[in-house]
Amino acid sequence: MCKVKFFLFAVGLLSLLASCAGDPERHELTPVEQRIILYADQTLDSLRFYTYDSWTVTSQAEWITVEGDGKMDVAYDYQTRYFCRVFLHLLPNTTGRSRQGTVHVKSYDYAYSAPFVQLGLLNISHPSYTIDAFLDAQSHIPSTAHYELLDSAHWTADSICFSVENNWELLGELPEWLSADKRSGLPGKHSVHLTLQPNLDTENAREAKLKLTSGVVKNDIIIRQLPARKEEE
Repeated sequence: MCKVKFFLFAVGLLSLLASCAGDPERHELTPVEQRIILYADQTLDSLRFYTYDSWTVTSQAEWITVEGDGKMDVAYDYQTRYFCRVFLHLLPNTTGRSRQGTVHVKSYDYAYSAPFVQLGLLNISHPSYTIDAFLDAQSHIPSTAHYELLDSAHWTADSICFSVENNWELLGELPEWLSADKRSGLPGKHSVHLTLQPNLDTENAREAKLKLTSGVVKNDIIIRQLPARKEEE
């Protein structure tokens, strides 16, 4: 057996692709998922499928690497259906744009290509992004995105909420009218609570430009506070 780190479970029973009655030979290649969406800081994922036969998995993208040598040789038995999980290593997406890649799976006479999309952005839930461009018009997957927290002149509290895969930092100089309860942390789900002083300027908005980083990936976040006059109107 080749040196591939994966999970392999044998489950007997019938295949959807069984051959004619009286012929016990069965073959199958059935993926568990077809389309995978990843955030820019994700570096590990997996591919899962069912088969009765030996298989090979090869990456068609430079930023995706199959763990191990990408194949498994098994003794064919028409009563044994395998559940396979192959681990994939991903490079962080530091391009600022979304990218697509495929992983090719072959078993017996069957083959399929699993599409992966790695977004050019972090998993920021607040503020919500506005879309600057699309990867394609059908999928509505953002190619680039813009994060802006828009606050009232008299609003004194808000938050930045996100989930990251690596140690994170919120970089940038905070103006005297803005403070944050924390600026760095460990992987996981976080909320950074912001305190704002009221904007007494009746004509001009004010803003702070910050940068959220997760490992080598970074996204800009703009915090904008409206002028009092605009609110009154």
